[in-house]
Amino acid sequence: MHFDTHELTFDSGLSAGERWSDVLLNSHGLRCAFDAQQSVESTVKSWKLGDVGVSLADLAMQTLSPVGEAWPSWQGGWMFVKLVTAGHVHVQWRGLVQRFDAGSMFIVDPVYPFAEVFPERAQLTVLRVPKASLRERGVHHSSAGPLVGDARSPDVRATWELIQCIARQSTAPSAIAQTMMGDQLLELIEFSMIEPGARSKRRCPEALIHQAKRYIETHLGDTGLDVAAIAAGVHVSSQHLQRLFRTRGISLMRYVWQARLERAALLLRAGAMRASSIQEIGWQCGFATAAHFSRLFKRQYGVSPSDFRYAGVQIQQ
Repeated sequence: MHFDTHELTFDSGLSAGERWSDVLLNSHGLRCAFDAQQSVESTVKSWKLGDVGVSLADLAMQTLSPVGEAWPSWQGGWMFVKLVTAGHVHVQWRGLVQRFDAGSMFIVDPVYPFAEVFPERAQLTVLRVPKASLRERGVHHSSAGPLVGDARSPDVRATWELIQCIARQSTAPSAIAQTMMGDQLLELIEFSMIEPGARSKRRCPEALIHQAKRYIETHLGDTGLDVAAIAAGVHVSSQHLQRLFRTRGISLMRYVWQARLERAALLLRAGAMRASSIQEIGWQCGFATAAHFSRLFKRQYGVSPSDFRYAGVQIQQ
């Protein structure tokens, strides 16, 4: 099953309903039921930001339900975060019905059967989030029914608005920006799925390592980024953090230098950085001198940064 980039419109044209149902089934893992005599125009636009799938949907007079695991398009490996931006939708599950109006945010797990009913026109922003990415962050929560954000909560409202801001970018950002936006969406979803009283207590090893990696990612340009700074940034002892990384086969500082080199390799290939010198890119990635940057880069990739920029060398992951 794949989640590709596409834009689809359901209208009154010949075979429109068939095309609409086919894309929803094969790209979204959803069955669509509608009355062709009453259904009106609907649209869905989908793309990806990093690991997160994003869809802007404008739906009317139809019912959507996830397929089971026997289907290739089954979505059991993902959670779906849904923001209602206009109109309303009814979610049916286990004989219960919940109505979600504009401003609502809820999360559904397609492992558990449910149906979304659109009796009138409604608009939604939908995020398709890998469960594996949530588990890396220490989030293992799932539910047979919708997980509902409290619309009265300032945290939930702020999260809703930030997700909307990222999801509604009208221009196509660079690959680096797309990945960063996807990571930010995962941050917001992680935050929204954890009970407020438990947010400061979630210290499992997987979550600590992921928090450390996020801290490193946002501070790669700091030449003073060392074990003590990273440990302080995630509020844990240096010894404990180093031990966690060693159990995963890499030292903490080796991970830092690899992350810096990978960032540098991406920047060397980024069209927007063509005017930047090798030394400037090295500085942006936390290398104090151009000589140090060139030496480590050549050891990692087999060529100098300058040759890498222009020779079409492929980055080995």
